[in-house]
Amino acid sequence: MRRLGGLLILFLVLLAGCAGVKDEGSTISIKPHSLSEEEEILISKTGVDGIQFFKLDGTLEEVEDLQFAMEIYKDGKLVDDRVYTHGQVEKEFDQALISYGIDRQDNKITFLNGIINGLIEQTEDVDGVQASSFTTLLNEKKKLVKDEAVYLTAWVGTSENGMEAVSINEDGALSDDIESAEIGYVFKVTLTDYGKE
Repeated sequence: MRRLGGLLILFLVLLAGCAGVKDEGSTISIKPHSLSEEEEILISKTGVDGIQFFKLDGTLEEVEDLQFAMEIYKDGKLVDDRVYTHGQVEKEFDQALISYGIDRQDNKITFLNGIINGLIEQTEDVDGVQASSFTTLLNEKKKLVKDEAVYLTAWVGTSENGMEAVSINEDGALSDDIESAEIGYVFKVTLTDYGKE
């Protein structure tokens, strides 16, 4: 009986110890990446109208995924939230570079997204746009939190001669400035469960 009591106490101590252990989940973070003067000169020779860089760092859990998506706004209203890549195979990132670029030709704009294993191009019609803005929305390192989008960059346009650039609020949400854009494309990354659409 004394042995059983000792085992029970040992079991309770182990159980209490395990209760304090918390699964931290992902350690993945993203931050803007600034180019050197020489790198800026090299990029300027590519013909791309604008490009912004970010770095991913950390480790995903096996059950986690990164979704890269584009929100599309027309006349200030969200009309599409398009996930264009998910199913992240790599789980460890050591300052992995990702990029968002634009190339505008006449009434079309091509968005160039350099991701871990390649380049995704998406061309959209922007007929009638006279003024536009291409803005970085992330200005400091941010840890990714499950199911919370981190806005990275935005391109907005109008048929008018001028407009406000888009920004984010202190809570990480888009500001109301997006409502003044006739057309807008906002790029984001979200930490999700693997297999989630």
